[in-house]
Amino acid sequence: MSYYLVYDIGGTSVKYSLMDEVANVMESSSFHTPEERDGSIFELLIHTTESFQQRYPLSGLALSVPAAVDVMSGYVHYAGQITDFIGKNLKDELEQLGIPIELENDANCAALAEKWKGHAQDCNSFVCVTIGTGIGGAIYLNGDLYRGKKGMAGEVGLMYMNASQPIESTTFSRLGSTWNLLNRVFIKTGERVSGEELFERYYRGDHRIVDEVDKFFDTLAIGAANLIHTLAPEKILFGGGISAQPNFTNHIKERLDHMSPGLLDLTQIDVCKHRNTAGQIGALYHFHKMKKK
Repeated sequence: MSYYLVYDIGGTSVKYSLMDEVANVMESSSFHTPEERDGSIFELLIHTTESFQQRYPLSGLALSVPAAVDVMSGYVHYAGQITDFIGKNLKDELEQLGIPIELENDANCAALAEKWKGHAQDCNSFVCVTIGTGIGGAIYLNGDLYRGKKGMAGEVGLMYMNASQPIESTTFSRLGSTWNLLNRVFIKTGERVSGEELFERYYRGDHRIVDEVDKFFDTLAIGAANLIHTLAPEKILFGGGISAQPNFTNHIKERLDHMSPGLLDLTQIDVCKHRNTAGQIGALYHFHKMKKK
């Protein structure tokens, strides 16, 4: 059996698992992402990996990172919250581990997880839209990921949604992310609510909540329509914790059908199968793909 250590690196936490070659998990844990941004993230990754190397003959290290990366070299062109990664070659930073290392953008890893073991196994072209603090995206076209120049393709959260308003306040992320939705509800009601409570009150008809959630779904539908008109994918898959809400896709499909009934004939709207483990599964799949190359 081959063993792989797989990391899903986020702005607040780093999840990691020991996996076999087909992504069965044998051990898993996490640690807080260092806030200091002083390079200690590399020390933690090295220390954690070395502790596993003492117990298992690791065949490789796979990383899902919130960054635009050159997957061949391991160089990070841009990273959001993990500023330690910007301008660094992660393969070089971790080379002392002495094992093969591969890394990929986190949204791309979510798409690869769906292609390998999720709801896109039968798709040749699809788009993943991940909803959380912001909105991320990954584009899978003609049988492979489309990364674009410097790995910047798929940054759908930066799409502008309303030219008549200030640009920075009308991006897809600002209008369609979970964090911004909950923040707008807080500004309107003075209450901090969870996603679960938000939807409970939405379905009860709380008028202060209904307007904001309706605008949220309007935004997701408009973003989906733009992606369909641009790429005509077989599927658009929505991920993130909020996508687990009942009737989530129905709200988007109803709006798309109202905009243009033909859109749903062209592209299927669905949710991602994998949520918390998507980054790790996709990172391992990317590792295998790179080794074959």
